[in-house]
Amino acid sequence: MKIVHLMGALKPSGMERMFVSAAEHFRDAGLDTLIVGQGTEHPFAPELESAGYQVAAVPSLRTAAGAKAWATLLKSEKPDLIHIHTEGAFGLSTLAAKVALPKTPIIRTIHSYFRPQGKALLSRRAQAFVADRFVKQFIAVSPDVQDNERAFKRDPTLILNWVEDRFFTLRDVRTNLPKSEAAAAVIVGNSSHIKNHALALRAVKASSLDLYFHGDETGATAEEKAILDGLQAAGRLRHRGVSDPAESLLKASVFLMPSRHEGMPIALSEALVAGVPAIVNHAPGMMWAKEFPNVMKIGANQAEWNRALEIFGLPDFRAQLQPAPAPLDLSARRGVGELVTAYRSAVAAP
Repeated sequence: MKIVHLMGALKPSGMERMFVSAAEHFRDAGLDTLIVGQGTEHPFAPELESAGYQVAAVPSLRTAAGAKAWATLLKSEKPDLIHIHTEGAFGLSTLAAKVALPKTPIIRTIHSYFRPQGKALLSRRAQAFVADRFVKQFIAVSPDVQDNERAFKRDPTLILNWVEDRFFTLRDVRTNLPKSEAAAAVIVGNSSHIKNHALALRAVKASSLDLYFHGDETGATAEEKAILDGLQAAGRLRHRGVSDPAESLLKASVFLMPSRHEGMPIALSEALVAGVPAIVNHAPGMMWAKEFPNVMKIGANQAEWNRALEIFGLPDFRAQLQPAPAPLDLSARRGVGELVTAYRSAVAAP
């Protein structure tokens, strides 16, 4: 079965990383996969190619040139199924696909919790009205996203995100590591308004904890950069930059995610699978994390975050946190299996 996936820019973020961890399982299922990015900036494309995927690019689907290139590519590739992941220009990308290959089924995954307002809300509703009729099946990556999409008269199938297999082994390694008196928090994610890192960074600054920071600071605020600079100058910043967080997850005492909303964040999934205790904002897209032990959910209140970090700075408190089996199956094998079932159902449907 040949599948063409439409993405945005191919960057080292959630779905792109999931593709890498799923590559062998897709091959085992007999899938021939082409990943299509939009635009000209695709820093993660080499990693996808190294994992064995075919990769192509078209101009932005927000342009006539992009829609034409997308339709031309589909006519040339003749896939058995088209899987659209991008929210941007969903309507145009779906219509172009339907014109190019009228009989080929389309699946759409919603990867985030969208609550647009004003013109953006009208645009999303208009695109749904025009294009939803051509989508064989919608998929949501978390219960929060699934519930949210019902407001747009969609009934998505729930297929939880997955993490790379190696993160499951970190749990056992963490359990056997000697307990350190020096506590440290870890933040994983590229800085942005949605990630809301300032809330967690202020709490770290006010605490006794060190910090591992894994993320691109391009979208960081002046305050966020200043706090990171201050922690670094004080010798409290153990890592800063974009890199694999596995080593930091082994050593960290607590994972922090203060996001305003998410879909189902891969970074949080990796931390919980690895057995790292977590403090998360009580926000859409992270309610599934309540299934895991040692997860503290608090509102976007600075005093509460400061108090939570103060508690994690206490050795006696950390010592009482016992690892437990992961209550949800977040393996790539499970996720790919559910996705392949959806693909076969869509292809077989009249």
